[in-house]
Amino acid sequence: MAIKEQPKHQGHTMADGTKMQVPVLLYDPNVRRSSHAEEARTLATRHNTATLCTVSKQHDDHPYGSFVTYAIHEGRPIFLISALAEHTKNLLKSPKASLLISENAADDPLASARVTLVGECKKLQDEELKSARATYLLHHPNAKSYVDFRDFFFFGLEVSAVRYIGGFGKMSWFENEDWATAQPDPLAEHAEDIITHMNEDHEDALVLYCDTMSAATGVESAVMTSIDRYGFEMRATTDSGVHPIRLGFSKDITTSEQARIELVRMVKEARKAHQHTS
Repeated sequence: MAIKEQPKHQGHTMADGTKMQVPVLLYDPNVRRSSHAEEARTLATRHNTATLCTVSKQHDDHPYGSFVTYAIHEGRPIFLISALAEHTKNLLKSPKASLLISENAADDPLASARVTLVGECKKLQDEELKSARATYLLHHPNAKSYVDFRDFFFFGLEVSAVRYIGGFGKMSWFENEDWATAQPDPLAEHAEDIITHMNEDHEDALVLYCDTMSAATGVESAVMTSIDRYGFEMRATTDSGVHPIRLGFSKDITTSEQARIELVRMVKEARKAHQHTS
């Protein structure tokens, strides 16, 4: 099923009724990028704590939120939870649940990516326990001291629908089919190091990318803000303001070494383009 992404952001309405100006796009809008499902899977895979919302047994079916640890196992979040916990009691009465996972990385919390997984959360079957136990301990080795307690149980959330918000104006609903088939970004674990290296040691290359591979002119400075298997994004400062720039790779990148090689190739290409226009 296709992702039901929201219409393109047309700008907020100001207090006086006028529309906020939408910035001019300075790069190809068709450049390849991760789908919302891929971004959601990447976010969920990178984290291991979240808020589990269940239906309260004690308080007249009110929503009950609790802090939990989790691991993604065979495409679904799994939990090791105590029989004494409120969320466990709630789930035994009603399996309806949702899991909120948030990045909390941006200066403005509302600009951070977050995903809510909706579905039914039930005890795992006996035949699932061995593999689930191994996955969970891989991500939470400290749980080894209580994983085999008789009053702790593994539960799994069968995802039926997903709400993803990647920041302001970037949001969608999609269903389990998209969630199940999406793959986490292979560069996610290396992205921070690559971004730091490029910003600290190769700002000249970032400016060159913007000058020769986008519609930006008079670029004064540029900062890499994200990178993924399909390409990378920058924030370019020009005489007309600060603009987002996204550039695509020539092929999918799966390792940090491949990313390095591709970025070097693009610098060489940008230098040639610059020489031809000088």
